[in-house]
Amino acid sequence: MIRPLSDLGRARDETGEVVAVEALEGGMVEITARLPRLATTARPGEFAQLRAWAGVDPLLRRPFSVAWTAGELCSFVLEAVGAGTRLLVALRPGDPLQALGPLGNGFHLDPVPARAVIVSGGLGCAPFPLLVRELRQGGCADVTVLSGAATASRLYPAERFRRGDDAVRVVEATDDGSQGRRGLVTELVAGACEETAAVYACGPNPMLAALAEALRHLAPPPERAEVSLEAPMGCGFGTCLGCALPAAGGEWFLCCRRGPVMEVSQVDWPGLLALPPAHVA
Repeated sequence: MIRPLSDLGRARDETGEVVAVEALEGGMVEITARLPRLATTARPGEFAQLRAWAGVDPLLRRPFSVAWTAGELCSFVLEAVGAGTRLLVALRPGDPLQALGPLGNGFHLDPVPARAVIVSGGLGCAPFPLLVRELRQGGCADVTVLSGAATASRLYPAERFRRGDDAVRVVEATDDGSQGRRGLVTELVAGACEETAAVYACGPNPMLAALAEALRHLAPPPERAEVSLEAPMGCGFGTCLGCALPAAGGEWFLCCRRGPVMEVSQVDWPGLLALPPAHVA
């Protein structure tokens, strides 16, 4: 049975002020804004629909995971790949930023696992700084982040996963071998998941499908395996129907309301891979 609908009653439309825009390597940008309500209500894996422009071009807001919160501040990780994201990365401190959220269903942390492995691919790093903090504060003693990208410049900085917590282990892999182990990050999963209570992942859908296949061969399997899926979420609250994805058993679900986080076993992986790729523009 797929997950219940997200609670739209928690979402608010809030306008805040950008306080920092940090350019990372490889084109990634981390934007931090003062958004007090979102900062105090967002849970790991949930997202917000962002807008920072007047008029109707672009028409739709853009969805981004809440990457980090501190007091009244929220951070988001993105890169310029289209009209909306180019406007967002051009923001400067003092500019307004409108956020609708929190939206979607995030990662399960009840109960907090004793050991967790996080699998991050490229911009799939976005929900994980907040997840790492909540795991550690909840009592998870063993957190390992498997961080993968095509090349070294596309890796999210290891310290931004840890945020000062040296007990968090980060293991890196790059397709070209320019940093960490050469190969796909999913190739690290079998060695990292012995006696693992929970696996959490986010990245391109083909990476998540490869992870699902790798987990299928683990014995014993993790008690919990959840993935944050990519989909073209135009509205974020189930009206536009643009983010319909195939579930196991022949059903379909709206990623913005049932997801974006789903149990690995709930997804029709061949059906998902047959869909056109999702790009945040």
